[in-house]
Amino acid sequence: MLEIICIDDCSIDNTYEYIKNNHPTVKLFKNKNNMGPAASRNIGASYCSGEFIAFLDADDTWFSDKTKLQMALIERYGLDFIGSSFVVAKSETETNTSTCRIITTRELAFKNYFPTPSVILRKDLVRFDESMGFAEDYDLWLRLSIANCVMGFIDQPLVALGKPSFGYSGLSSNLFRMQCGELKSLSNSLKKDLVYYFAIMWSILKFLRRLVIVSFRRILS
Repeated sequence: MLEIICIDDCSIDNTYEYIKNNHPTVKLFKNKNNMGPAASRNIGASYCSGEFIAFLDADDTWFSDKTKLQMALIERYGLDFIGSSFVVAKSETETNTSTCRIITTRELAFKNYFPTPSVILRKDLVRFDESMGFAEDYDLWLRLSIANCVMGFIDQPLVALGKPSFGYSGLSSNLFRMQCGELKSLSNSLKKDLVYYFAIMWSILKFLRRLVIVSFRRILS
């Protein structure tokens, strides 16, 4: 069974009314206060009746075969969690893969392979830390990996993000807070592991690179 759950986190347009009037099969809920992505996803998961759950933010787009392909791979490989790469565009690219590879904790420590809209995971694993304003998704992925969840990655895009992952308007534009969130995520899960110190250094190098990229974007815009 497929169900669609929509959490309106205090939007300022008529989204809630439009969905209510035009899509009666959608399970629609509205937060009394703006609670942010972590709390909204946890709330959505609490209303979910299925075994697996996927997330889609308002400005992102799934490719047409995303869920079908991912659920087939979950069943084939016995996965707890699966995600894919992404594009930053509205157009869909052809997907012709039927395989994925397992991502280890050490790989995940150096790169977040899983943009949230690309992910499908077991509902009982959805425990976003609501105290984190940034990188709450990466924090959960690391905690799940440490807990030996089997995490698959499809190296082909199955989702289009509405904006680049950093340096533009919205939450992703705040590079410093994003960096603090990433460092906190690494500390929460890996501080007792030697790889933690190398991951911290790599994270800082990535942050400096992002600062350079954003500076060039501003110069060229």
